[in-house]
Amino acid sequence: MGYLLYSIIGSLLLILFLPFFLPYCVITRKYINGLGQRFGFFNASYYRHHPLRIWFHAASVGEVQAAKALIDELDKRNVDADLIVSTVTEQGQLAVKRQFGTRVTCLYAPVDLPWIINRFIKLLKPTIYIVLETELWPNILRQLKIQGITTLLLNGRLSARSCRHYRFIAGFISHVMNSITAAAVISRQDMERYTALGLEPEKIIISGNAKYNLETSITSKARQEAEKLPGLAPRPGQIILVAGSTHNGEEEFLINLHQHLCPELPGLLTIIAPRHLARLPVLENILNQRRLKFQKFSDLSTGLRTADIILLDCMGVLASLYAKADFIFCGGSLVPKGGHNIMEAASQGRAPFFGPHMDDFADAAALLLEKGAAFQVASGADLEKRILYFIKHKHEYQKACKAALQTANAQQGAARRQVDLIIKYSCCTSQID
Repeated sequence: MGYLLYSIIGSLLLILFLPFFLPYCVITRKYINGLGQRFGFFNASYYRHHPLRIWFHAASVGEVQAAKALIDELDKRNVDADLIVSTVTEQGQLAVKRQFGTRVTCLYAPVDLPWIINRFIKLLKPTIYIVLETELWPNILRQLKIQGITTLLLNGRLSARSCRHYRFIAGFISHVMNSITAAAVISRQDMERYTALGLEPEKIIISGNAKYNLETSITSKARQEAEKLPGLAPRPGQIILVAGSTHNGEEEFLINLHQHLCPELPGLLTIIAPRHLARLPVLENILNQRRLKFQKFSDLSTGLRTADIILLDCMGVLASLYAKADFIFCGGSLVPKGGHNIMEAASQGRAPFFGPHMDDFADAAALLLEKGAAFQVASGADLEKRILYFIKHKHEYQKACKAALQTANAQQGAARRQVDLIIKYSCCTSQID
């Protein structure tokens, strides 16, 4: 009854809005790309080359990041398959094309109505359907189950708020959950929430977050390389602040921060790593105008450091600098740039500081904040207060850093564990050895 009502409401909405929506698309050219795909019209023969066909559904940019981690792991394991990635948004489409090129087939996801879904499935003929994170479309899942196609929920997460909302339709959502063959979720809290909605516990494994799948060998190498960094040998009272992947508008905050902290922390060394190296002349100009002494990181190759502000002017060493840092600020977050990967800092045993604009890494921010393993600041002045506080309360900061490392370690091998699940159910369908 729930599916029937859901489909009737969806069909009525489609009939009501389509006469207005189509002319709007034609006139504005918005949403026109992939419109046929959303209704199940595309040439499927081009997409079918292998007996095993894996359909990943990634709603938008965040889920595409998870798909990339899993597809990279599939490649490492030499799994031969046709890979299809569907998205809801145009931004998701662009992310797929940017990340994969022609490695995968990129399609817009179908409208969630049975007659459209059935046409889409008939053309695509997927062996396995993988839904990423929380993108649960009832009719897609139901039709796949009816047709005997394995459905995996991978990198599953569910916020407390979403769980409360789903409970208003508990009977219906339990039937939706019953359509899932198996699931790999990020944390124990996610497992408990999915279980509360009707997903059987025996179907679930806790795998960690594939997007932050930082293997031990990579983080260990960064720590080893940190010991070889020129010009950063320990000095009495030295405190190292690394600001990684900074953007326009943030560096001035950080330079102000350095000037304000120096009287309190005379051993402070501030390393600024701009996201785009082309901006280095701008930073040099700011520092020269303020008559502040600085060095480029490449100038430290002699091992002689003569300044307390370093501009990172080369690629590939930020992880090692994080391993050397006492405090880490992750940029793109005090200005609206979506943030950057704070889990890289956590993997080096440091609780990262970041601003309010973490749209692209909201799940990592939520995970670390929930564990008391990161600190969100509202401004450069707020960051200054936090650093001074933790200088005086070292035990609290060390506790947060320990939690950050534990949280990052829990994500290690996440992609491998989730691909194990894919291979297990691929074998069950006798499509790969």
